[in-house]
Amino acid sequence: MKAPDVSFVIPAIDEAGSIAEVVKGAFAEAGRLGFTAEATVMDGGSTDGTQAAAEAAGARVLFEPGGFARALRRGIEEARGEYVVIMDGDGSHPLDRLSAIWARRNEADVVIGSRLVLDGGMDLPLYRRLLSRALNAFFQVFLRVPVADSSSGYRLYRAAKVKGLPGRATGFEFQQEILMQVLRAGGRAVEVPIRYTWREAGASKARVLPLALGYLKMTWLYWSPS
Repeated sequence: MKAPDVSFVIPAIDEAGSIAEVVKGAFAEAGRLGFTAEATVMDGGSTDGTQAAAEAAGARVLFEPGGFARALRRGIEEARGEYVVIMDGDGSHPLDRLSAIWARRNEADVVIGSRLVLDGGMDLPLYRRLLSRALNAFFQVFLRVPVADSSSGYRLYRAAKVKGLPGRATGFEFQQEILMQVLRAGGRAVEVPIRYTWREAGASKARVLPLALGYLKMTWLYWSPS
């Protein structure tokens, strides 16, 4: 079987209310943009029918209870496409911005859907907006990362640049870790503005303290005084 152009990798836990729409929307955008695609939902242990909904929408579902970072690493390794697109399973990442992300695939090894650049934004509670801006600014300053939104989970990767990478991240700090690995190997990242919307169904899996500690962990691992 011929490999697809793009592999969508979608981490999910208890996203039965939105996962089918996300998968169907991803396939629809792939068709509109003229590339072939596969979708893999990395299920972290759902009990609400997420697996059945995802499969009915055309996705392959892999059970991975080892946490967010492990799910994405495995999803990337399982991907057959030349490019890997990561997106959330709750519908918060706008599929209408996939065309802009896809258009810049030849410019970089990582194309990030960014909430923190001009024309980007976040429809989130105030405390979450402030926290996201503060943590991203901290990471950008201390590690001199040329990316405003290093925590965004809406990304396109050149698969050859991210397969086989080792990692120490266990949670959402995976986003910063893999970005640093690509950049330090000589890769390039660019950002495309997106409008992130608060989920309409299910509950967020991100927790403030683990998220902040993950950022500090990545800063400790990758910071250099030179």
